[in-house]
Amino acid sequence: HLALWQTYIGSILLSVNPYRICNIYGTEQVLQYEGRALGETPPHLFAIANVAYSKVMDAKHNQCIVISGESGSGKTEATKLILRYLAAVSQKRSTAPQLSPSPRQILEATPLLESFGNAKTVRNDNSSRFGKFVEIFLEDGLICGAITSQYLLEKSRVVFQAKSERNYHIFYEMLAGLPSQQRQRYCLQGAETYYYLNQGGNCEIPGKDDAEDFRRLLNTMEVLNFSVDEQNSIFRILSSVLHLGNVYFEKYETDCQEVATVVSATEIRTVAELLQVSPEGLQKAITFKVTETLREKIFTPLTVESAVDARDAIAKTLYSLLFSWLTDRINKLVYPRQEALSIAILDIYGFEDLNFNSFEQLCINYANEYLQFFFNRIVFQEEQEEYLREQIEWKEIPFSDNQPCIDLISQKPYGILRILDDQSCFPQATDHTFLQKCHYHHGTNPLYTKPKMPLPEFTIKHYAGKVTYQVHKFLDKNYDQVRQDVLDLFISSRTKVVANLFFGHAQVMARQRSLIRRSSTRTRRYKAPTVAARFQQSLLELVEKMERCNPFFVRCLKPNNKKEPGLFEADVVRTQLRYSGILETIRIRKEGFPIRIPFLVFIDRYRCLIDMWSNVIPNGANCVEMLRSLCPVNPSMYYVGVTKLFLKEQLYQALESKRARAHHLAALTLQRYARTFFIKRRFRSLRRKIVLLQTRARGYLARQRYRRMRRTLIKFRSLVHIYVNRRRYLKVSTASGHIPVLRRQELTRREVVDVTHLEIPAELMGLLEAAAAAREVNAGCVVLVPPPALQPDPQLTLPLDINDYPMAKYVRGHFQEPAFGMLTAPLKAPLTRLDEELCHEALSLFKLILRFMGDPGLGGLQETLFGNYIVQKGLSVPGLRDELLAQAANQVWRNTNVNNEERGWLLLAACLSAFPPSAAFDKYLLKFVSDYAFAGYKPVCQRKLMQAMARSQLGAAAARTFPPSLLEWTANRQQASMALDLHCFNGDQFSCPIHSWSTGEDLAGDVLKHRGLSEGWRGWSVAMKAGAQWAELAGHDYVLDLVSDLE
Repeated sequence: HLALWQTYIGSILLSVNPYRICNIYGTEQVLQYEGRALGETPPHLFAIANVAYSKVMDAKHNQCIVISGESGSGKTEATKLILRYLAAVSQKRSTAPQLSPSPRQILEATPLLESFGNAKTVRNDNSSRFGKFVEIFLEDGLICGAITSQYLLEKSRVVFQAKSERNYHIFYEMLAGLPSQQRQRYCLQGAETYYYLNQGGNCEIPGKDDAEDFRRLLNTMEVLNFSVDEQNSIFRILSSVLHLGNVYFEKYETDCQEVATVVSATEIRTVAELLQVSPEGLQKAITFKVTETLREKIFTPLTVESAVDARDAIAKTLYSLLFSWLTDRINKLVYPRQEALSIAILDIYGFEDLNFNSFEQLCINYANEYLQFFFNRIVFQEEQEEYLREQIEWKEIPFSDNQPCIDLISQKPYGILRILDDQSCFPQATDHTFLQKCHYHHGTNPLYTKPKMPLPEFTIKHYAGKVTYQVHKFLDKNYDQVRQDVLDLFISSRTKVVANLFFGHAQVMARQRSLIRRSSTRTRRYKAPTVAARFQQSLLELVEKMERCNPFFVRCLKPNNKKEPGLFEADVVRTQLRYSGILETIRIRKEGFPIRIPFLVFIDRYRCLIDMWSNVIPNGANCVEMLRSLCPVNPSMYYVGVTKLFLKEQLYQALESKRARAHHLAALTLQRYARTFFIKRRFRSLRRKIVLLQTRARGYLARQRYRRMRRTLIKFRSLVHIYVNRRRYLKVSTASGHIPVLRRQELTRREVVDVTHLEIPAELMGLLEAAAAAREVNAGCVVLVPPPALQPDPQLTLPLDINDYPMAKYVRGHFQEPAFGMLTAPLKAPLTRLDEELCHEALSLFKLILRFMGDPGLGGLQETLFGNYIVQKGLSVPGLRDELLAQAANQVWRNTNVNNEERGWLLLAACLSAFPPSAAFDKYLLKFVSDYAFAGYKPVCQRKLMQAMARSQLGAAAARTFPPSLLEWTANRQQASMALDLHCFNGDQFSCPIHSWSTGEDLAGDVLKHRGLSEGWRGWSVAMKAGAQWAELAGHDYVLDLVSDLE
């Protein structure tokens, strides 16, 4: 009614199967039980798993959890939950990504083996049909590997199922989940069409989705690194088993002998194709028996019954070898890399009493007898023996000892399994002779009952009740040897997995054969190991492993036999409690002292809870004194032995709880001091960095403040000096009445003044006055036109070394004073170094340049006339050309008046239209023009200067004869290109591009080339017609000189 399915008997957990999903195994429960002592929290599987985990970590000793109970009591689910808890705790402790194997791979191995090893039985829809011993290896609390050992797979289920039972889950999951394409490849149909699947009747389990389980199985295989080829090989083997079950036989007589023949060879061919073996070889293997002599092989035909047995034997062998291969494959993947402590979990078949009990049930129940004996020995026998050894007053509690039943089944020489092994060695022995020998040797044994009617059966009284076993095929199931011809057939398979399965089995058989031959006498005949012998040996090894561990027991109980949730049948549960020895366990746990701790261990373990001197003597009196100081106790809660202190479970749990709290507080204290240390260290480091940052910031701000103060002081000092000097100047000038000449020159050079008072030559003055009175004669001759079609002018490029010729360099090397910049007063000495006779001309020329650039009255024709006068000075006196160009460049540099600067660049362009600079000055001037030309004057001056430089290579004749024409002045002002109308005597007319440095030869060549005369055009004549006059042009003459001459 309270829905509590678990309880304790001391450290033994009783768990009732609720037959439904319970939400008590999640992450919240893992956190609830982790690190808690047994009894602190409600009974739970996780509590047992946690105690085992804690003891591995604390005591450094291997632990073992034995899960037992009837079939259907929930053992398999309990195993999975314990594995899940261990994986969760391991992952929580892990701080870095784990290397393979991962806990997930270990967890995923369980559902894989479950699909291949579990089946529906009458009692349980998910019954384990094999025993499983899982060892989980731990290193520093982290899972580092696992080993799974499997025991006695129920091979007979592959070929036979009782009513309402199923074959192994994997067959139905594969048929439900495989895509249709793969099903066609393996020639598969519905489950009901296969003899090996339809014997039990219903092929489905309510609530189980086989297709979804198959999808999970494929995901599991991916996690466990099964390749696609391996998966295909697995499905091939499973499909071949199903097809093999549909091979039917019929009998016919030959030579007075009844033999079997295959009804349809289709299934044979399908199986052979799937397993990649010979169809003829496969058919012979199931219809003939091969006997090898020294000289030959003798093939003996089999009867129908023997052929069916041979077919079933191959199917069982295929499946069992596949299951063993899967287990080994998983073990290789998750095998621990080094030795480590382990927690082992035993999940073995529950006690079974079916309608038809055969050899498998006898082995299963024998294993349960042995586990019950192990439980009794741990809980009862060893405990009572220790009480006597420690001289504790104890009234012995009787318990049901099942040693006689174990002797009946396995004791030499006449135990039932021993008789079965002996009979398996005789060729003439049968199941009947085996039964008669059992009756003969055990007929009087109270645990053994012969049938009242002559039936092939016998009954054994087990600890859980009487079970009747039918001896049909006991000998065949026990012998279970693969014939050599079958081995040879499948070793030759072209499928790698199939060949390896049988090759490995052949090697194992050969090793066993050699070992037995070495240990046998000469007189004894070789005897292959039987299933019973192998199983007994495995069981002994299993018990030895568990004896080396500290065991914990989980007893699983069925609440009813109907597999219904919420139904608790008291009689069913009472029967399980009685035969499993739980009632006696309760008595011994209640009356006895389940916890036994040596004196030294007790003192060392609980010393941390009280203040105690270090060299205390480990004896009973000191232990009792220590115990009384820790807990309020009465004498019935403990007992002092010879070497150990015996405690009740409740008292031990109270001590462990106190110890855990003390350790927890100690850990918190350590963490607190560690955090304090790290925080202080981080604070000191941060403070050092902050102090350093503040130091750097203060230094930076101080330097900035110093620079600002320094600049301010310099300005202030300058103002003071200006003020003082001005006062001194005014005082001196007032006293003397005039300003010194040198000081006045310094002031006027940097000031803009009126230039109209500067004198100009009389002849220029007359020309300006005449120009002012006349109108512009040729103004209508210059008009804007579209670009001409004829474009012969080549692209001009700056010299590659132009950057090596800055104007400052020329100023330092060629100016008389290394000063360059606009002047507003006449020069007192030329800028460049000139001959003495040219100095006066240079100074007069500078005045003209000042008037040209600064006189606001100049404009139109007067400006052109004034400019041409200046240019004519350069043309008539070659020595003044560089001086003239330098003066013009000087006046446009750092000129603050835009109009003044523009007139300077116009004058410079006019000069470059008429004469080039010297070779020593041309690149410096070109660099200056390229970097600092005003507005659109850069391309104009660049082009004229580079064209002039090209002509200057011809010598002094490179200069023009006349100053620029009106066309050139107009083009320079508008920063435009020039063109002339040209007429040919055949009536053609061209608009021909022209520039200041175009010669007659250039013009004639461009025109004649444009007309198609690329060669032989040296005979030509260019003339200008003005009214009735014709002016001829020589080849080296400049075209625009004709126009200028006319103007």
